[in-house]
Amino acid sequence: MGYSRFDPAMQARAAWNAGKTVGTKRPLTQKQIWAIRFHLDREGRLRD
Repeated sequence: MGYSRFDPAMQARAAWNAGKTVGTKRPLTQKQIWAIRFHLDREGRLRD
């Protein structure tokens, strides 16, 4: 179920992804991977 294109309230509404970057995301950096591993290890949790 969606919105009618004839509804005047929906005419001025911006798209939910307006102004956001679309497409594939950049891979994680080594620094980000290290930080994730550090926090998981500190909490005693295993990686999936």
